[in-house]
Order: sequence, then C-alpha cells, then structure tokens
Amino acid sequence: MKAFVAGATGETGRRIIQALVERQIPVRALVRDLDKARAMLPAEAELVVGDVLKLESLREAIADCTVILSATGAAPSFDPTGPYKVDYEGTKNLVDVGKEKGIQQFVMVSSLCTSLLFHPLNLFWLILVWKKQAEEYLQRVVCLTPLSALAV
Repeated sequence: MKAFVAGATGETGRRIIQALVERQIPVRALVRDLDKARAMLPAEAELVVGDVLKLESLREAIADCTVILSATGAAPSFDPTGPYKVDYEGTKNLVDVGKEKGIQQFVMVSSLCTSLLFHPLNLFWLILVWKKQAEEYLQRVVCLTPLSALAV
C-alpha cells in the first residue's frame, strides 16, 4: 500500500500523514508550497507539488499510489468560489483521477452537518453545501466502479 494525501498541509492532513509515517506506510503528500510543506511535514513523507484543481498535476502526483486520502478544505478568504472550487471541484477531480488509476480505496474527510443547509458554516460561501455535493459525487462514482469509499 502507498497512500496519497491531498490537503497535506492542513491541520487534518498533517495528522493523517503523521499517523501513516508512524505506521511505516509509504506516503506521498500533495502540496502547493514545497517550502511550507518541508517545514511542517515529516521528512519520511514524499512531497509532490500539485493542485487538486489541475487534473494533470493529480495524474502525475498520484502515480503508483493505491489509496487516496482527501483532507482538502477551502482556506478562509474573501473568494466566494473557494469552497466550490476546492471542496467540490477539487474532490471531484481526485475521485475522477482515482477512478482512472484504479485506486483501491478513497477516504474523504468531510464535515459534520453537511446535510444542514441553515448551518452557520454555510455563511462562509456555502462550504457545507459544497462538501455535501462532493460526498454525493463520490457515492455516485463508487456505485459505478470498484472504487471503495468511506466518508468520515
């Protein structure tokens, strides 16, 4: 098994990588900023520069990995399209590339309350709505392919 972690420099992604390294599971971390990643991630993690919004960078970055763990999340900003792009389009891209590459398992770290439209977090550009859409996309693709899924 070789794990691919998207969202590697976020709080959850860092914890996932640390747990994988402690278990001596080979891990490849998708990062946008190599210097930032080197400063915060264990040296045992293989770092690859890429972006969940760029399909070709994902194809190259995932390479020989057998498991995808997605801990992506839009960073707080004034960009109202951030959650749509990262939480939905980015996850959709990961799922699609995972399907192309025959990934054995896809783990998506989502959020509590994604089913609640009138949740205060949705004031931040509908972040929970877009996470819910990504969950549903993953579930639809899993029903059509051997890709297995776990939405947490």
